[in-house]
Amino acid sequence: MALVMLTAYWAYARTMPKVPFPQVVKYRYGISPRIPDETLLLNVLSAYEDWLHNYVAEEGGPNKEYRVHRGSLYDYDTVSEGIGWGMLIAVLMENRKNPTKRYFDGFWMYYKRNMNGTGLMAWKISRTGEALEKDSATDADQNVAMALLFADRQWGSRGAIDYLAEAKKIIANIMKHEVEPFSYVLKPAAGWGGSGATNPSYYSPAYYKTWAKFDDRWQKVSENADQLYSLFADRYTTGLYPDWCTSTGDETQLSYDYTYNACVTPLKIGLDYLWNGESDLYLKRLSNWIMDKTDNHPEAIADGYSVDGNPIGKYSNAAFVGPFCVAAMVAEEYQPWLDKLYAYLVQMNTGEKGGYYADTIRLVSLIIVSGHMPNLWKTSEGENQWFWSGPVRP
Repeated sequence: MALVMLTAYWAYARTMPKVPFPQVVKYRYGISPRIPDETLLLNVLSAYEDWLHNYVAEEGGPNKEYRVHRGSLYDYDTVSEGIGWGMLIAVLMENRKNPTKRYFDGFWMYYKRNMNGTGLMAWKISRTGEALEKDSATDADQNVAMALLFADRQWGSRGAIDYLAEAKKIIANIMKHEVEPFSYVLKPAAGWGGSGATNPSYYSPAYYKTWAKFDDRWQKVSENADQLYSLFADRYTTGLYPDWCTSTGDETQLSYDYTYNACVTPLKIGLDYLWNGESDLYLKRLSNWIMDKTDNHPEAIADGYSVDGNPIGKYSNAAFVGPFCVAAMVAEEYQPWLDKLYAYLVQMNTGEKGGYYADTIRLVSLIIVSGHMPNLWKTSEGENQWFWSGPVRP
């Protein structure tokens, strides 16, 4: 009987989160909104519960699988992008009163069941489980890989899923199939792109510093990201990047404007600064430009600009506001702007038809800005941040 109880205890202990939400981290670099920790926490929880209710479903897969769907406008289909963000959200939001491990594992099982021949997920799946687009999507696969590394630190890899081993496989498959050989330019998918067509928003330089511990070629991918950012910093005063370009920053047949791909770029660069203290030049240039463009009014941010700063969008959208909010964390001089952006982001409408993308980027932005996205890999090695010890709420 004692042996049975001990076995049950260790099985339970292995699933206990090592770094439970709320972390409320003081990032090594950057600033935070001048908002009480409790308020930051409650706003993230509210956004998470809203997102969970609106976009997470079990339909379309076997028992215990979960997926993130895109709502009625897209016939409730799933894209791998949603699975990647969903896994990151789930591993960061876990605690004993609000267990999210079942969602994380369910998302991973859905991703794995829908892998193509590259060992990466087909990027678009119907609500009933049919692969509508069989190629991969690099931005999604990168988030999945980082989420699996976080899961190893959060729950360990001795249970039913060896998170660390799976993470290393995905990272290796991304390098093999989604990074152009010899140039180390990031491709948008396994099946196309590279030097002739790349997506600046797909680069995740914050991740590459960690992945270089497994494969030093990731340092070269990181250098390509910085080179691309520098090209546009030299050409334009806005700090904006296009949806698509060549590896030398030139136009392709695809969109060369700052729209619904490029809008995530400030979030990616901002996270690199918060974790590693790099790329502050680009964040400052972007923040200076958007403050001037909107006369310090967040509600005036449009959902699209040309890279030289002319507005082409007509609406206010959280997919644009959230990443600008992350960018504003770069220095004390942007504190009033950050506070305005944060207040506006919190009160933006959610759950509307076609709102999956905006609502997901809004939630991820709130998690980052509120201090809930440390690099769990570094934190577990004692390199990084301290954690909040306040009450854990459901």
